Amino acid sequence: MVNAPQISQKLQEQGIPFRIIRHPAVFTAEQADRYVQGEKFVRTKNLFLTTSKPNHYYLVLIEEHKRLDTKRFRRLADTPRLTFASPAELQTKLGLTPGSVSPFGLLNNCDHDVQLFVDRDVATAATIGCHPNDNTMTTILATSDLLRFLRQAGYPAQIIDL
Repeated sequence: MVNAPQISQKLQEQGIPFRIIRHPAVFTAEQADRYVQGEKFVRTKNLFLTTSKPNHYYLVLIEEHKRLDTKRFRRLADTPRLTFASPAELQTKLGLTPGSVSPFGLLNNCDHDVQLFVDRDVATAATIGCHPNDNTMTTILATSDLLRFLRQAGYPAQIIDL
């Protein structure tokens, strides 16, 4: 599994500037906000969703105060009914546990079967903060750098208006 030091190394190798803020373990965007007050970056909810049969997996990044309109997302993604993936699926597909979902988890997706969807409000933000597969840290970097990094890892973001 790709961990925080490996993510830092990969970002450095690609010449991507970033900062890391260390804090106690957090499990929601609201909890994380306590430790990054005064920092300017888009705060997100990272939702790991699935369909029942056949299983398709989606990682959806939306601004933390937005509510996911699942009907709209289903239309945009052309997908059947959705549910949150189980903790077991989250562990198997992204190597993560509930409360630590991050776009960097895609680096652990050996099957390469998770699609990345990013709300336009997130995609157009100057900077973003996300866990480096460890919910005791927040990595802050340019949103465009994160999306380029993920695209180069084989996860091009589908930008949608949610």
